[in-house]
This record gives sequence, C-alpha cells and structure tokens, in this order.
Amino acid sequence: MNKYSELIENIISFGNRDDRIIAIVMVGSQAREENAADQYSDLDLIMIVQDTNYFVNANKWLSEIGKHHISFLEKTIDGADEKRVLFDGALDVDFVILTENDAKAALINGDSQKMLCNGYRILVDKAGNKSLVPPQQLIREPYVFPAEVVYVNVVNDFWYHAIWTSKKLLRGEFWAAKFCLDCNMKNKLLWMIEFYEHTRNESNYNTWYNGRFVDSWAGEDIKTLLADSFAHYEKQDMISSLKKTMELFRHLAACIAASVGYTYPMEADRYSSGWVDQNLA
Repeated sequence: MNKYSELIENIISFGNRDDRIIAIVMVGSQAREENAADQYSDLDLIMIVQDTNYFVNANKWLSEIGKHHISFLEKTIDGADEKRVLFDGALDVDFVILTENDAKAALINGDSQKMLCNGYRILVDKAGNKSLVPPQQLIREPYVFPAEVVYVNVVNDFWYHAIWTSKKLLRGEFWAAKFCLDCNMKNKLLWMIEFYEHTRNESNYNTWYNGRFVDSWAGEDIKTLLADSFAHYEKQDMISSLKKTMELFRHLAACIAASVGYTYPMEADRYSSGWVDQNLA
C-alpha cells in the first residue's frame, strides 16, 4: 500500500469541502509510471484556489488534512508560491498554489508542462476540467536544438566563469569558488549534457528537467567523468574538480559542434583554460 494513500484521501476530502479550492492536481513521481514513486518520494500537488493569500500565508487549513510538523514557503522556477509541508510519518507534500488564471498559463508552459507530460492525476476538479489542460494537449514537445548563438553564449559563459572561479580560489574565497563551480558552472554543464544526449538520441528522448534522473538517461562516458567533477570544500580538490568539469564540458561542447555544424568558440576555451592552468599550477 502506498504510504501516502490515507493522506491523499484526506487531501481529496478537504479539497471537496473547502469552497475556496477549485482543483487539485497530483504531479511528480506519485502520478507517473516512468521513474515512479519509491519509499523516499514526496507528494507534488498543484492546488488551484480562489484566495492564494490565505493558502500561502495560513497554516490552519493544513490541520484539516493531518498533523504537520514543518511548513515553509519557496518559489518555483516559474515563480509560483510553493508551500512545503512535512506531515506525520515524515510525509512531505509540496503544494504549488495558483489562481485559476495563473494555472491556465502555468499548465501549458514551462516546467509545469514538462511535469504534466510525465504524468498527472486529477484529485479534485470543481470546474468541470475548465481550469485544467485537456489530456490530448499534453504531448511532450520534441527537443529542438538551440540556435548556434545560444550555444556560443553558453560556452563563453562557462569559460568566463572558469577564470572567475579560479580567481576566487586564489583569493581564498572558497565558498564563492565552490558555489560557482558546483552550481553556476554545473548548470551550464547540465545544459550541454542534455544537448549532447539529444544529438545521440531521437528528438523525443526524455532528459527530464533540472537534472532529474540524469544517472539513468546520461551516457556512461558522461557519468564516469561527472564522478570527479564535484569538489570537497578544500582548495586542491576544488582545483582538480574544476579541471575535470572543464574537461567534460569541452568534450561535450566540441562533440555537439561537430555533430550539428556549429563553430566551437576555441579562442574562449584556449584563453580561459590556459589562464587556469598557468595560475592554478
């Protein structure tokens, strides 16, 4: 039995009782078949309501669902309010709280669309599906190769920050260096990994979003190099991880350029990697 079953039933009952709730949609691992939920999965919900302020700022309504121990707010990538709650049994539920108008836009665009394409389940719908996207529209869009100008900008951005990170290391600003190396530069690396995998697979190959399940869809060659590209909070290890990150990024970006006919910004690579090698020798 799914450990969330009782909590889901409580959420459905609450949603049907409260007149301020228009619809509740389950997304994420609990609603999909591919990479489905396991014992560590959370529960992701899109809650469409009339009064977002109440559901965002108050906690009283959570008690009508079950006993909760932790509640805090975040913003989603699309800028929506997300209330993250830990109920009894360490059951974590993420409520993305939207108005009906915002839901109509969010459910057909951005990361919300990507999540829905991987599967969803309607728990509550008082609007007769008018506030939700019809299932026939939820077709995963085939990956479109980014334009060359976008590719070149990402490459230049990466090599610029290789020097920036090196300077922080040389000044002893290890926090700033590690944050750039393992966040900013890794985001550019992930972008390149996704692009690279789509040059090797069909256009509808699923690279998910935000690095989800990268260990299942990225090639073994990539995962081998990734293993050494993340750093401990220590100067020499950060230098080693930086160079491994640069090596992998260069390999992917050059392969992409050769595959799709783009011009790899060799001067940016040559200058940046030369500076890094000379100053972090």
